[in-house]
Amino acid sequence: MSDKQQRSWLVIAMSKADAVVQAAKSGADVIVLDLVELIADEHKPAAREKVRTAIGTARAGGAEVFVQIDPQNHEADLRACLWPGLSGIVVSRAESVSQIEKIDEHLFLLEKEKGLSAGSTDLVLALETARGNQDAYAITTASKRVRGLTLGRADLVMDLRPEPNGEIHLMPYLMQRLIIVARAAGVTPLGAWWRAPDRGLLATPQNTLAAARRGRAAGFKGALCLRADQVEPLNNIYA
Repeated sequence: MSDKQQRSWLVIAMSKADAVVQAAKSGADVIVLDLVELIADEHKPAAREKVRTAIGTARAGGAEVFVQIDPQNHEADLRACLWPGLSGIVVSRAESVSQIEKIDEHLFLLEKEKGLSAGSTDLVLALETARGNQDAYAITTASKRVRGLTLGRADLVMDLRPEPNGEIHLMPYLMQRLIIVARAAGVTPLGAWWRAPDRGLLATPQNTLAAARRGRAAGFKGALCLRADQVEPLNNIYA
């Protein structure tokens, strides 16, 4: 990963220009411009056209900038977001070696085309399916660009199932396994140990602080979040 601190990763919908402006003032170490989860399919072509400007806006407060892409649309997403000032890519629903190899190859072509240093664009992989978690080590080591791993809880609960007690099925095991895989592969594990009822999506600052404490104790080095008021607790704990 970068030599800079990457404690808090604030995910913002690319379609909301005002949210990008506010994110730049949040104190987040990394701002993730999302082209996948938080934006409707019909709005994605227009959002891609705004990525270059959004990168500059997001960097104004000193944050690094990543863009979250859909591996099913990686060519269009990567072409839209590979500009000077971009630190890296978050690959949503990473689940196969061939998928990561194709993204890696396309990045090299675009870096050459746009005059960027070869291999300068980092990858963070979001494991959001049973298949992705099963093949986690092979996927993580499929490209030298991979610098971090995280779990996608919302998609995992769809792909697996809720436990009767309300805990996401297998999630504690998957979090611990992700930390082991990340360490074995030499990359950074990103996450927090969220608990019901908020699961991190709408967690209060106090609950975020507690989740980060549990996450740090388990071995995570930073975490993704969706609200600006979650940034400070993550920064405090993952310092």
